[in-house]
Amino acid sequence: MKQTDMNGNIDSLRQAVLTDARALAYEVMQEAIREREKIGAENTDRLPKERATAMAGAEAEAEKARQKILAEAEADIQRDRLAAREAMIARVLDETRKRLAAVASDSSRGKALLLALSVEGAKAVSGETAKLVVRPADRGRVDASFLAEVSRQSGKRAQLSEETQAGLGGVIVTSADGRERYDNTLDRRLERRIADVRALIWTRLSHAR
Repeated sequence: MKQTDMNGNIDSLRQAVLTDARALAYEVMQEAIREREKIGAENTDRLPKERATAMAGAEAEAEKARQKILAEAEADIQRDRLAAREAMIARVLDETRKRLAAVASDSSRGKALLLALSVEGAKAVSGETAKLVVRPADRGRVDASFLAEVSRQSGKRAQLSEETQAGLGGVIVTSADGRERYDNTLDRRLERRIADVRALIWTRLSHAR
């Protein structure tokens, strides 16, 4: 074979190899492009979903935080209202005690109130004798005529006890042997009514709001 023919065959082979290489490279490149487009399409579908999920999660957390803040604020408001109402109730009760003390100390109304409470207490204890326990300030009021009136209205012999009590006013009535005690002091009577008084004040304050 001539040298020229050999060179021609080599050139043809080289050209064929180059052509095949280019074709293979093109095919690889096309496959890479298709794969990239596929991945891109998947990402395009996935990203909005992930973004939407993330946003929904963030909104849910924000709503939870908002609800927590609102709940805490409402609790603070309720505590403030409760404290204000309790302060108002305390002031009203304090004023009530002052007025009761003023009535008990009044020369005419105080004695009439003490008489009524003594009669009620005397009727509440058993036996023929009722002993009256009053404040030191009220002992001067419980004279013979006072005791006679208690006896007349209660049907029992009334006596002034040597014992004394401290309080707003009123009386503690005991049986002759001291086994029975009927606390008819203003403090005790107010205490017995405290739940009703608190409920009344609370209702009025609630309606006022």
